Amino acid sequence: MNPKKSHILIVDDHDAVRLLLGLTFKKQYDVVTKKDGIEGMAWLVAGNVPDLIMLDMQMPRLNGLDFLKQVKSSGLFRHIPVILVSANENEEEIATSFDLGIVDFISKPFNPITLKEKVKNILHKHRRVMAD
Repeated sequence: MNPKKSHILIVDDHDAVRLLLGLTFKKQYDVVTKKDGIEGMAWLVAGNVPDLIMLDMQMPRLNGLDFLKQVKSSGLFRHIPVILVSANENEEEIATSFDLGIVDFISKPFNPITLKEKVKNILHKHRRVMAD
């Protein structure tokens, strides 16, 4: 019996990145992509709770940092692990993101093999924590 597939929410304003991340993970996971923080937050508020969020920093309307603040201040969503995947390597913003609760930072361009392994490990750890 196969275990239920984990759900990943990808929030990134670049079509090519959403496509690449979606293709990288769609065989192993159920993947939903949203083009900015507003769409991502609307999807969450509609009652969807993914097992992992992959988040870009620089996006129009609601950027990654503001999206992260909303997710981590919510009683419903704060337990969801978030990986920041961004070309922005501003050390202060990355440090703030870790302070807010991201589990990892991946710089663009990224190595899909490394990213897949990190996602697998984070989801495995998260399942164990949620089971305790």
